[in-house]
Amino acid sequence: MQNLTLPKLETLPQNFPLEGIISINLIEGITIFRASEKIQSRIETLLEKQKQAVLTIEEEKELDGYEELDDYLSLVNRTIAIFI
Repeated sequence: MQNLTLPKLETLPQNFPLEGIISINLIEGITIFRASEKIQSRIETLLEKQKQAVLTIEEEKELDGYEELDDYLSLVNRTIAIFI
C-alpha cells in the first residue's frame, strides 16, 4: 500500500467563510468532498466577472485560493478512492 501524504494548504482566502466551505456527499458508497454551493456560486461570479473585466488583485487572490482548495479536494477524493 502506498504511503500518501496530502500537501499542506498554506492559506485560505481571507473572505472564506469559516463554516460551509466544503460539502460532503456520498456517491455510490464513496465520500466525496466538494466546495459548497455558496463557494461554487462565488467562483462562478468571479469567473463571469473575469470574462467581462479585469479582476481586482484581491479577487485574483481569492480565485487563486479557490483553485488551490479545489486541487486539494480533488487530491483528497483521489486518495480516498485508492483505499476503496
